[in-house]
Amino acid sequence: MKKLLLIALTAAIPAMANAAISVDQATNPAVLKNSGYSAQMGDMVNVSKSRATAQEYYTPDEVAFKKQNKFVRFWRKLYLYTDPASEDYSFYHHDTDPVPKYTDL
Repeated sequence: MKKLLLIALTAAIPAMANAAISVDQATNPAVLKNSGYSAQMGDMVNVSKSRATAQEYYTPDEVAFKKQNKFVRFWRKLYLYTDPASEDYSFYHHDTDPVPKYTDL
């Protein structure tokens, strides 16, 4: 009986090891969203992965903002300057500098 139990356990151990998922599967934006994270978290993961591979990644909102004409971008930046709580589409796309500047407002 003990031999049968030992054989069953040794046969089950490799089957348990096949249940692992890769990093690409775990950091997929759809998987993150289904796990309860926000879409912004998925964007942050994509930006981090792109930086690690020395590539640029922009969210669809950032791409749409860049495609606006100069007039719209000017008024949008003026609005962002007066209302710091609004989204300026530069989240996670800035150089970290320990010295404060006027652009940090």
